[in-house]
Amino acid sequence: MIELRRVSVHNLKGIDLDLPYKKLIVLCGRSGSGKSSLAIDTLYAEGQRRYIETFSASVRQFLERLEKPDAERIDGVPPAAAVTAGSFRNARRSTVGTVTEINEYLGLLFAKIGHVFCPCCSREVRIETPQSILEFLQTTFSDGNRQLQIAFTPPLDRDRETFEVTWKERGFVRGIVCGIVSETPFRLDEGGISPELYQQGQKKEQELLLLVDRLMLNAEEERITDSLETALEQGEGICVVLIQRNKNDRESFERLVFSRYFSCAFCNIDFPVLEPKLFSFNNSQGACPVCEGLGFVKGVPCSGCGGTRLRPETLAVKIVGKNIADKNIAGQNITDKSIADKSIAGNTFPNTAVNIATLSDMKITDLILFFEVLELSDQERQLGKIPLEQIQLRLRFLQQVGLGYLSLSRPIPTLSGGEQRRTALTAALGSSLVDMLYVLDEPSIGLHPADTEKLLQSIRQLCNQGNTIILVEHEEVFLWAADHLVEIGPGAGESGGHVVFQGTVQEMIHDPKSLTGTYLTKIRNNNISSKRRIPEYGVIEIIGCRGHNLKNLTAAFPLGMLCVVSGVSGAGKSSLVQKTLYPALCRYLGNKNIPNGLPFDQLIMNDLISNTVLADQTPIGHSPRSNPVTYLKIFDDIRNIFAATADARTKNLTASQFSFNIAGGRCEHCKGDGSMVIDMQFLPDMLVRCPQCQGKRYRSEILDVLYRGKNIAEVLDMTVREAFAFFRGQSKTQHKLKRLLDVGLDYIRLGQPINTLSGGESQRLKLAAYLLQTGKGHSLILMDEPTTGLHFVDIVQLLDCFNALIETGHSLVVVEHNLQVIRAADHIIDLGPGAADLGGEIVAQGTPEEIATSERSLTGMFLRNPVSYNCN
Repeated sequence: MIELRRVSVHNLKGIDLDLPYKKLIVLCGRSGSGKSSLAIDTLYAEGQRRYIETFSASVRQFLERLEKPDAERIDGVPPAAAVTAGSFRNARRSTVGTVTEINEYLGLLFAKIGHVFCPCCSREVRIETPQSILEFLQTTFSDGNRQLQIAFTPPLDRDRETFEVTWKERGFVRGIVCGIVSETPFRLDEGGISPELYQQGQKKEQELLLLVDRLMLNAEEERITDSLETALEQGEGICVVLIQRNKNDRESFERLVFSRYFSCAFCNIDFPVLEPKLFSFNNSQGACPVCEGLGFVKGVPCSGCGGTRLRPETLAVKIVGKNIADKNIAGQNITDKSIADKSIAGNTFPNTAVNIATLSDMKITDLILFFEVLELSDQERQLGKIPLEQIQLRLRFLQQVGLGYLSLSRPIPTLSGGEQRRTALTAALGSSLVDMLYVLDEPSIGLHPADTEKLLQSIRQLCNQGNTIILVEHEEVFLWAADHLVEIGPGAGESGGHVVFQGTVQEMIHDPKSLTGTYLTKIRNNNISSKRRIPEYGVIEIIGCRGHNLKNLTAAFPLGMLCVVSGVSGAGKSSLVQKTLYPALCRYLGNKNIPNGLPFDQLIMNDLISNTVLADQTPIGHSPRSNPVTYLKIFDDIRNIFAATADARTKNLTASQFSFNIAGGRCEHCKGDGSMVIDMQFLPDMLVRCPQCQGKRYRSEILDVLYRGKNIAEVLDMTVREAFAFFRGQSKTQHKLKRLLDVGLDYIRLGQPINTLSGGESQRLKLAAYLLQTGKGHSLILMDEPTTGLHFVDIVQLLDCFNALIETGHSLVVVEHNLQVIRAADHIIDLGPGAADLGGEIVAQGTPEEIATSERSLTGMFLRNPVSYNCN
């Protein structure tokens, strides 16, 4: 049992809580109520802190320093891992393969069973031994009645006579000069080698060989291996075998070269020994030397690696399968034509040979099938057993959580927040750890209800392995399936921070104090509302959309309504709305600062639209100096209010001096940051509160100016709801703050750094900014999953905001998975039926009632079937 006593982290009000081990625990409650403060900043932070304390100081300097949570006592916290929005940095080097650790296992697999093929001649490069050479000869040339001449290439001296003496003393007297047209033998003990012949042997197009032995292929194996060993030793690791081409023609020989090194003796190219780091573009041994593993040079794919990020020696290593050349993967034959039908010394190579870059570029669904049909030898299967198991396990999980349309080479920065969370979750599931505490922050973000159930199965599997799972979630699927529920509330910000309820879901739905339980009951008994707006303002139609996976579709978006674009993750919703419709509208309306979108044939516009805006989840800014009130220009009003006070006029203070971003009023010791970074030498840098302003950012003279008993720093520390009441009578300021209340951001603080906002909060802040500009014509507003991070009651508030926009003459197109929003839509465009190549079509469109009757629509299935789970 995890025991928490008097926890007061952030807005938590000294809560006491007992959480059972090895159970699926869901934390719910309104946005900003304190769920993440409990899950991330308390449980995960304490689990990590205690684990890190077991390391030495020299190791701890490289790890993130975590503060001890504000609590009287925390007992029984296991080692913790978290999957949150910030679980990994959006570095250019991060891909789906690196985050899930599949790339590491692929590298191990290639190091164990990979075959090296020379990129110049396509011959396989192997480390040979006398035994392996004999085995190759016996396998390739089944007729043993052939003559062998085992030889080596000696180093040639300038002095022919010294050459003759040296090798005659060593016992090698027979030789041959191989040319393009003819072969000329010689003997050092019978007249030696003529000057002309010796000179020919020094030319590139000729080769001078000294013979070790002449014998038949069916001779004693010991004699053959001894001769091969001698040739390899005298030839500095390389030997030459001349074998009779035809048993009836004793004058024609085929020349074969073998090396005990990783090198192509034909092309004189050396290859490194196969080890896992050779297959990582994040390691200097595997990264392309031109682009240093980034894949791009000055914004274009690197010519040295073709964008694969890997060096040529790495790409030369391939997995060779057997007997699967005729098998087809998702309509695409996997045979490598550059290897197929290649013959070396009469030995045809297997028909399938792929390098790690080829596998990384395949879709997850195709890659799963590839490994299912790949036939390896018993020895290769045994050598690659562990990496193969881990690769297939993690690939299946990626498919299970709805990411089968991605590839391992897909860069992490190009994924949505929900895709990033599920990708990070793959690494956690594949770790096979037990007795861990896993903290998952809204893993269902970006998932269709059909995919959410698959995700639940995977998380339950992690729990069944003996781990404790804590989910911060709003999705009803997880609430009904939880072993233990904890609701934090009752409100957001200062109104939250209390444990409103804990227990089972059945207990929750019968508890009148539980806001979540009330909505769960409503959802379970939900009937789709029949109140729909009638389309009376026309449509915007876009014809022939064919970018990414869109299949030449035509979509009509009705105006003056709430239009929702739905479908499974990867069906093409963002491709249609954000990457096709929005750029097309912007170009039509004369906005030239928008990048070109995906291809389409024609946009049929409606003259009613005078403007368009996209409110997506991209970060608003990265500077901690920016905050909600600076973004909405409310800070200008607040500074003017303070500058108009009697104290400020007496001291001749202007509005600019109440800004912490410019000199004059800010604390110059910390330059208005409120904190300072202390270099701890060999320990991590420490962030400490500024000793002069105590974190308040301003000079004392500025802080002495009060408005209604509060100084500027205290006002910035207020929540939006507190500030709305505080600035009563200031209609201009209250009008702007009201927009934040309308979009459900009443709990955030005025001075909260903007880079700490989630994707959903950033999107709603953008919407609030646009609400302040309404009344300027008819606008089409496009939104991408605005319900991210919202509780049921917050979604009701958001829908009220949508209705207010529509009533004032605007139109909304919302990409959304949330059934609460989909049920409230006036018109739905449902894409699918599947993801990636299986999507890109409109499977149903119309009102929610019409979508619910569609047998082809997955969304319709969830609309017509009320939520009902077995809660026993």
